[in-house]
Amino acid sequence: MEKNIDKRWKIFKNLKAKLKQVVSFGNGWKGATLSISIVALLVFIIQNYYMVASAGFKYFLIALVVSLPIIALTSGIITLLLHLFKKIPSRFVWALLNAFILLVIGFLGFPSVMFTVITIMLLLFSLFGALLYKFIMGDYKNIKSIKKVTFTGLLLVMILSIAFGSYWLLNNGKMETFQANLKEYKTSNKYNTELKNPAQEGLYKVKTLTYRTPNSYRKELDQSNSLTTTSFDGSAFLEKWSSLRTKYLGFGPDKMPINGMVWYPEGDGPFPLVVVVHGAHLMTDYSDVGYEYLGRHLASHGYIMVSIDENFLNVSPFHDLFIFKTIEKENPARALVLLEHLKTWRTWNQEPNNPFHGKVDMSNIALIGHSRGGEAVSIATAFNKLNAYPENGNIKFNYKFNIRSVIALSTTDQQYKPSDKLLSLKDVNYLAIQGAHDMDVNSFAGSRQYERISFTDGTPYFKASVYISGANHGQFNSVWGGKDGAGMGNRFFNTKQLMPEKDQQKIAKTLITSFLEATLKDKSEYKLIFEDMSYGKDWLPDTTYISNYYDSYIKLISSFEEDMDLFSTTVPGGILEGENFQVWKEEKVDFKYGNTDYSAVHLEWNKTKNPKNAVYKVTLPPLGLDINENSSLVFSMADGDIKNEKGNNLPMDLTIQVMDRSGNVASLPLSYNSYLLPMIEGKILKAPFANFSPTKEPVFQYFKFKLMDFHNANPNFNIKELTHINFVFNRTEKGIVLLNNLGIKN
Repeated sequence: MEKNIDKRWKIFKNLKAKLKQVVSFGNGWKGATLSISIVALLVFIIQNYYMVASAGFKYFLIALVVSLPIIALTSGIITLLLHLFKKIPSRFVWALLNAFILLVIGFLGFPSVMFTVITIMLLLFSLFGALLYKFIMGDYKNIKSIKKVTFTGLLLVMILSIAFGSYWLLNNGKMETFQANLKEYKTSNKYNTELKNPAQEGLYKVKTLTYRTPNSYRKELDQSNSLTTTSFDGSAFLEKWSSLRTKYLGFGPDKMPINGMVWYPEGDGPFPLVVVVHGAHLMTDYSDVGYEYLGRHLASHGYIMVSIDENFLNVSPFHDLFIFKTIEKENPARALVLLEHLKTWRTWNQEPNNPFHGKVDMSNIALIGHSRGGEAVSIATAFNKLNAYPENGNIKFNYKFNIRSVIALSTTDQQYKPSDKLLSLKDVNYLAIQGAHDMDVNSFAGSRQYERISFTDGTPYFKASVYISGANHGQFNSVWGGKDGAGMGNRFFNTKQLMPEKDQQKIAKTLITSFLEATLKDKSEYKLIFEDMSYGKDWLPDTTYISNYYDSYIKLISSFEEDMDLFSTTVPGGILEGENFQVWKEEKVDFKYGNTDYSAVHLEWNKTKNPKNAVYKVTLPPLGLDINENSSLVFSMADGDIKNEKGNNLPMDLTIQVMDRSGNVASLPLSYNSYLLPMIEGKILKAPFANFSPTKEPVFQYFKFKLMDFHNANPNFNIKELTHINFVFNRTEKGIVLLNNLGIKN
């Protein structure tokens, strides 16, 4: 037995020695060095071109000439340190470190995927370069036939591996998601309305105009009919503005320009004013022009829309001293620029000789922001009501505009906390729109700001959110498009799942126009689409939409925020009870990354483990609720993602029961309003890395049941004597739901 083991061990050692001899690098180190250097340099040049060339070709060349020696010097110093432990040629170590740094810059993106891809690339191209170099130099001729076969085989494996890796890098991924499309699960005749399609072009002829601060960098905005503006001092609202940035732009932070592109309707007006602001992109790749599709559309519907220039607040690798002096804490400055634009419009509206004299309805203003711009419009709305800057009371504010509506597209959140507090807004209409396949802002950050908006009872405000399968971050802006990452890092993303850009922009036009019609022109019928997306099923591209809604006419029974007591309601005197649940608790809702700032009750059941129906019982408080024949039961619910036996996420159903003081019970299935939609799975990374990033998060869906519908189901049920509401989980075998904002709407 021992002899057999020894024999096998000797055979293994001989094979290992022969393989080592075949792949022994020798002169191959030169090939490996050249191979990884050339590949990494090419990737770096492409990335450098993407990041810098939009500023001008000379800046592209300067960036190359400056950055390459810095990288070479840095890696050279590290190589010298490693030379103390030298086991492989220093030139290869130096090339390896150079290549690593260049590839990291070239593939900026998800760290786990980036480092995995870079490691594989370095190994593959090192071995490929060594084998190819030995082949070219003729070293393989001096080895035996069997070793030649092994050598050739390894070289072919490397070639095939590189070819496969190149194909993976260049292809766009594949479709991964299950969808419950709007037209499939919303077929009721009640959705046939007389509402006009807001995505269609309006009746007004559209005119255009630009305005610009003299001597600023946007000379293309200086046209024959352009208006002139004056700069303002924003230096107190940001940090680390570099001298290179000043030299390129032609101004410093103390002389920020007011530049804009305007689309407006032909006519006397006055017309509502809509100000749109982009987010963080490359400073030299101007983002404000990417909303022309929206500007022309809104102008045709009787709105003045201006897309403002805040590109000078964005990152620029060259002008930020190669990221060593990146502009910081500029989010308040983004808000300040918005408010200074509004000041300019207020002045123009009052100037007799201005083309906009008397044409601007300054009592009807909406702000639209995208990405960081989405957070900026919330900050601006908050600053608008303040008398001083929260970070410095010596800086006085006196804006006080009538900002009625705020729209946030793929917004960031909490990048700025005024006085280290979460930003809350009151008495303003708010709409948050987010793509489930957003490859930049991966979680629905807009839902957090949505929850931090409150209303005075009885005021005509509402808030809504819409989560869209197949939509990404950039396609709301035609400049950004399907590329949510930086340059070559986009190649990690599964962009095959994205809807066409024209569809995503059609969604934006539909939802934004509907929201503005409802909030600035008081056409309340357009609120319907936000209460139930099915009212727009004939207007919208057919995909999955999850929408949430809340207005000032809702009286909360429970928000699940009030305390740690599972049994208490927000309105004093009510009782909450759970029966036959596997899990019943109140918790902060989880995002893909971390948790949110808002809570819900977590209900989990499994009828295979407990055949009794799980029931969540709500006993209404004796006082504090006005209930009549026009009242509705409303709540928001989210799927908690338990898969069924077939492994698919399917729409969920349950039963809603109401009971009056006499014990009369009326029931309706949840599906009478709508099924609870499953979590939308957005695998934003290509296989095999699809699960390196979280793919799902709970998104709340709004439900509204008219109490009269329960009465129609059981005429003995007395609406005015409603005492109990029960959620009976008897229509789906197992699952998890999250419930919040339970209330009565009048």
